[in-house]
Amino acid sequence: MLSVPIILANITVPLTGIVDTAVMGRMASPAYLSATAIAATLFSSIYWVFGFLRMGTSGLVAQSLGASELERSQRTALRSIALAIVIGLCLLGLAPWLFKVGMWSMSVDQEVHHLAAQYFSVRVFSAPATLVLYSLIGTLVGQQRTRDVFVLQLVLNITNVVLTLAFFNFTQWDITGVALATVISEYLAMGVGIAMLWRSLHARKHLIERQSLKWMWERSKLVEFFNIGSNLFIRTLCLTAAFYWLMVMSAKLGVVVLAVNAVLIQMLHFMAHALDGFSHAAETLAGHAYGKRDRVALSSAVRAATFWGIIFALMFTVVYALLGGHIFDAMTTQKEVQNAARTWLWWIALSPLVGVWSFLLDGIFTGTTHTREMRNGMIISLTLFICVSIVLVPLLNNHGVWISYYILMLARAATLGYWYPRLLNLKS
Repeated sequence: MLSVPIILANITVPLTGIVDTAVMGRMASPAYLSATAIAATLFSSIYWVFGFLRMGTSGLVAQSLGASELERSQRTALRSIALAIVIGLCLLGLAPWLFKVGMWSMSVDQEVHHLAAQYFSVRVFSAPATLVLYSLIGTLVGQQRTRDVFVLQLVLNITNVVLTLAFFNFTQWDITGVALATVISEYLAMGVGIAMLWRSLHARKHLIERQSLKWMWERSKLVEFFNIGSNLFIRTLCLTAAFYWLMVMSAKLGVVVLAVNAVLIQMLHFMAHALDGFSHAAETLAGHAYGKRDRVALSSAVRAATFWGIIFALMFTVVYALLGGHIFDAMTTQKEVQNAARTWLWWIALSPLVGVWSFLLDGIFTGTTHTREMRNGMIISLTLFICVSIVLVPLLNNHGVWISYYILMLARAATLGYWYPRLLNLKS
């Protein structure tokens, strides 16, 4: 019951990227598709490192509610939203330097670089809204309000898709229109999310009637949040670096391989976001059980999420194996890219069975706020991934890229699986 709305919500997330890819895949030059992929990767790289605003918030809110500490959960959510606004404004100020750093290691021609700069310069204005949405979704997940998460994601992504298609068909804005559609939709969704949570957080009481915001910056609570957040920050930074490195290695193999991998990664994200529904369900259930110090409930949540996660992973593998080529062709009309993709599509077909384990374990460790293990496991996995890719990509070209990705996912699952017994040592 918790997972299905999250799955429906999450599969709308990569829908935006898929539509962006499909629109740019119909331009005359592959440079548009490559530039969109690179710029979107830069934003993912920037935003994902602040994923602790979602994951840390959901874990703390769930545990507070499990321990029947309502006001603590409300203050945690409001504190997270305030931090998101501050960080978002800082990212706006740092935008020119962030783009230069992001493009520094990309081996692309001048046309791709120019188009990526166009996209980046517009989409960066959505930074505060994007990060506030992280906090809002984290709070909703922690409150087990997964239907509201579905509605919020639907507003965000359907608006984005409609605007992208409208700008593409009725204007000459090209890549700029794709970026502008994202900016508008994220601010609209932020407003909807704030309206959803305003009453449940008693925001008026906390922000107006008390006439003081000292509690929001209370040192002990900030330390608690940043202890969790810093581990998640490093973990997500490593995960982001892995996908960034994947794009760097793809770019070195030429514009066609880069375009192919851009589409394959969208298919990968679609699968990952859907399977994350079980991760989020495990996250909130594990958080509540951990807050109550209920070992039986914790184990039950883990078993249920694992069972349904495996079932859905098998379903995705079957769908991608049978229809993967048709899905890819629907996302780009460039024959050169379509023909090249047939060599590597089966890597995506098998990826759900490899990735589901790390997705589930991430949710369980996030809900129980055992973030140190997530950090350490990701550092180990990233190091292994980079070392393997340096050896295999020159030998096996794009096959080496995807073998390295598989090793990354298996290493993530193996490290967290090794530390899982620590979660069962619940103490009052």
